[in-house]
Amino acid sequence: MLKVGVLGGTGYAGQELIRLLFNHKEVEVKHIISESHQEKEFSYVYRNFKGFNDTVCEKMDLEAVANEVDVLFSALSYGVLMEKLSQEILKKVKIIDIGVDYRFMDKEEYKKYYRKDHKSIELSKAFTYGLCEWNERRITDSDHIANPGCFATAMELALLPLFSENVIENKVIIDGKSSLSGSGRTLSVGTHYVEANESTKPYRITNHPHTNEFKKAMQLFLDKNVDITFVPHIVPIQRGILITCYTIPKLTLTHEFVHSIFKKYYCNTPFVRVLDKGMYVETKWVRNSNMCHINFEIDKENNSLIIFAAIDNLIKGAAGQAIQNMNIMYGFPQTMALDFIPTCL
Repeated sequence: MLKVGVLGGTGYAGQELIRLLFNHKEVEVKHIISESHQEKEFSYVYRNFKGFNDTVCEKMDLEAVANEVDVLFSALSYGVLMEKLSQEILKKVKIIDIGVDYRFMDKEEYKKYYRKDHKSIELSKAFTYGLCEWNERRITDSDHIANPGCFATAMELALLPLFSENVIENKVIIDGKSSLSGSGRTLSVGTHYVEANESTKPYRITNHPHTNEFKKAMQLFLDKNVDITFVPHIVPIQRGILITCYTIPKLTLTHEFVHSIFKKYYCNTPFVRVLDKGMYVETKWVRNSNMCHINFEIDKENNSLIIFAAIDNLIKGAAGQAIQNMNIMYGFPQTMALDFIPTCL
């Protein structure tokens, strides 16, 4: 039985981790770390856990927790883990970081996107990029995982097969729609109900870090430089991400041919589904699941191939993929604790 700790357990992604791990047959959650709710029962913060998990939340003592668990999930806000992590802690415990601190960036990029100086950027080399469907072999042999970002996960799953088969030009425009939970549990004016309800707006139009992450992933997996324009939007729903990718084909495409490319890469993956022709993706069909739904449309008149993908940002975009990574690392079935049908309401 693996002993697990969760840093930032009372955020949205943290509570999803704890909820999903509760049904994992090989895991026991030993420590829940929450600076904002320390000494309170977890079920006091999230009352749906009453009678299921009444663990008392603890203050942050990374070294002490690292000595008592096998795996440490971090769902901390950006800039927190980098202040506390050390080479000594990495030797003691396996880390799966849902956050951004060790995900592809160098020191200058981190400062550009997050306006902070990274205190332990040298530790990034110890982390493997955890896009499960494309990096399984490396994840299997890794001790520490940098979980992909939510938008980046959807974009990479949607486009990697097409770039890999060299059927589209190395230029893509991506429109992204993200739910309010993507901004986390801490309240801000932009995600306040009165401000966000009945409204849709773009944000971080020219400096979203998932643009950089997508480019780095293309280099990692395909050794390819891709020109990307990505514009994310906030929409007033609780959870879910939908992306629309506009690409230019290099050759005349048929629906059967494009569908065969996606099936080639994802026919044996448990969480990526390529939908039938005419079945367009919607966030409602992947809600509360680790699934990614993909489909596409060929616009012959304008010579374009349009690809769509939807995920639940808190699960496939965060907690679920983190557990999928852990399952791969320990040789468990990838579906363990994640094998359930999405809810549609």
